[in-house]
Amino acid sequence: MRAAARGAALSLALLPAGAGAAEVVLGSYGRVGAGSDLQGGAGQPVAVATHSDRLQAEPYVEVDVMFREKTADGARFGAVFTPAIAGPLFHASGDWDADLAVRNLYAHGTGWVDAPVTAWVGSRMLRGDDLYLLNFWPLDNLNTVGGGLQVQPERWFLDAHLGMSRLNDPMTSQQVLTTSEGGVGGVNVQVLDRQRVVASLKVGGTAPLGELTLRIAGYTELHRLPEGEQLSDEERTPRDLPADKGAVLGAQASIWGWGPDSFAHLWLRRGTGLAIPGTLALPGTGLAADRTFAGAREHLVAVAGNSEGPGPYGLMWGGYLRAYRDADANLTDWDDAAEGAVVLRPAWHLSKHMSLAGELSHQWRQSPGLNPATGEVALPQVTKLALLPTLQPHRSGLSRPQLRLQYVYSRLNNDARQLYPEEDARFASNHQHHVGMVAEWWMDSATYRPAGSN
Repeated sequence: MRAAARGAALSLALLPAGAGAAEVVLGSYGRVGAGSDLQGGAGQPVAVATHSDRLQAEPYVEVDVMFREKTADGARFGAVFTPAIAGPLFHASGDWDADLAVRNLYAHGTGWVDAPVTAWVGSRMLRGDDLYLLNFWPLDNLNTVGGGLQVQPERWFLDAHLGMSRLNDPMTSQQVLTTSEGGVGGVNVQVLDRQRVVASLKVGGTAPLGELTLRIAGYTELHRLPEGEQLSDEERTPRDLPADKGAVLGAQASIWGWGPDSFAHLWLRRGTGLAIPGTLALPGTGLAADRTFAGAREHLVAVAGNSEGPGPYGLMWGGYLRAYRDADANLTDWDDAAEGAVVLRPAWHLSKHMSLAGELSHQWRQSPGLNPATGEVALPQVTKLALLPTLQPHRSGLSRPQLRLQYVYSRLNNDARQLYPEEDARFASNHQHHVGMVAEWWMDSATYRPAGSN
């Protein structure tokens, strides 16, 4: 389950073979596509829930460069560098630029003690299993700079980490221009520097159930943002920012082994405060009167699975329910909501390399507050139906690289349409169409673990 997806890789021997030799292994995750809304434009995805289907996801690519070395006494050390590019290609704008980020930059070592312990330090994505069809990680999905230990004996595991992050946000970072020494020119001085500290712990184990395997895991996160002082206006009046916090408590149960690439996951998660938006976001609204977010609450249950039978058919599925309340005192505002989504993707494998898949999904959102655009009670809902002729290396819904054509029909109810501005094409009609082509791959990825891969 925790092994990287198998795929093509390029290995280069940098030193002669044998003890102390180093190698470089390349891996990648990526997706790219093009399409039309049948009205002359590229079209926009339709969503009312926080987590929607991934059929029209924007292009994205990670390239893993992994350095590995084994010492004469059997210890293994390595380093991982993962640059990533996200967002529309330049073909969509004519602008010769890209959104570039470093997703992984860390070193690790194991075998330095007589125990299955791995230590790592650096910048890292820490992720568990994903709900693939809805494109999110229901339990653990951290982006952090820090370090950790991973203990993995035969039947159980423990992953612990302590890290930090800071966003370019007025609540956490502020610079002011001051006169430089001597009175000539100016220099920016960091007057607000609130670095979020995040700790996580995941403990679990596996057990055989006949020919099946069961895995149970418990998970927790702790987030803390220290107090600070913000300069709020041109007169540089100081304003106190109190310390803030958040936490996650959750669990996961997984079972697999009844067929190739077949599995099922169940996640339970309770989040509070800063842990709800994650390490790459801060709440912009819904703060308490003291300007903290600690009172916010989130409850989530999610399921996902895939089944590949002995015949030419497969079924991938997933869904979630989420209840959310922000930290302000208003219990009937639009931000507080319950939402959910469910998706099914059956596939008919015509041959080893060709399949015909379909996808049916439904998503909804319900709030005790009034839609701010209409001033009325609303229950936005979207139903989607897609047809997906596909090429892939093996007869499995998880086989990658995958090249597919796709037709996506989206049916919005009137409440869903009214979430978009009147000038938006999605407001104009309850029926939206998209025809396109998509490629997606994962090849020896350092961080992406397709759910259910063994």
